[in-house]
Amino acid sequence: MTRRVLTALAVALPLALVASPAGAQVHWDASAQVGFMKRNLVDRPTGSVGQDASFGPAGQLTGHVALFPLVRLGAYLGHDISPFAGDASARDITWGGLRAKIMSPWPRGDARVWLFFGFGYAGVYQRSTSTTAAFPDATGAVSVQRVVHGAGGGFFEIPFGLGASYKLRKPWELCMELGGRAGFGHSGSVYEAPGPRRTGESGESHVPPAGIDRFGIGMTFGVLLDL
Repeated sequence: MTRRVLTALAVALPLALVASPAGAQVHWDASAQVGFMKRNLVDRPTGSVGQDASFGPAGQLTGHVALFPLVRLGAYLGHDISPFAGDASARDITWGGLRAKIMSPWPRGDARVWLFFGFGYAGVYQRSTSTTAAFPDATGAVSVQRVVHGAGGGFFEIPFGLGASYKLRKPWELCMELGGRAGFGHSGSVYEAPGPRRTGESGESHVPPAGIDRFGIGMTFGVLLDL
């Protein structure tokens, strides 16, 4: 009896070792989403250019690898345009970093829900803008162009929020995410005094910074590939 057991183990163990790597698969997902973002500016100095930032378009790519059945770790990359009312120019904000995705065990089936949070960096570029003003002189009116030159900067961010998906046909799913972004460690001429550079009728000067991107909220919709 003992000899039979040992013989069976001797045959089964090599087969298991060979079959396990072949049967083991890394579970991963990737998504492409578009939507909108609203940046909220704080610490706005007196005389800052434009009003508070308004809603603008946003898009992002995400990817995750499953560490455990309900925990996935991955990365994100995205971009949003943060416009201003009036003559102030829009800002282009590109962001990326690492993030974790915690799946909920409920509901089960075609619908799924998850929480996400991460850590990353956002690079900011405020576009240049120009206006033309007319000034009287001895010969009539003189047109002078005022230019506010582009300004750059960046900050660290912590994205977090709630996501959901619905399976259309394996491996494709519709997905959406509602999330916030907390910013800190801001630097660059777009945030720091004296602010963006301005040239015009009075030579070179500066305009006050628009404010600090302390918090943003957005919603995106897209497709998710789950393998």
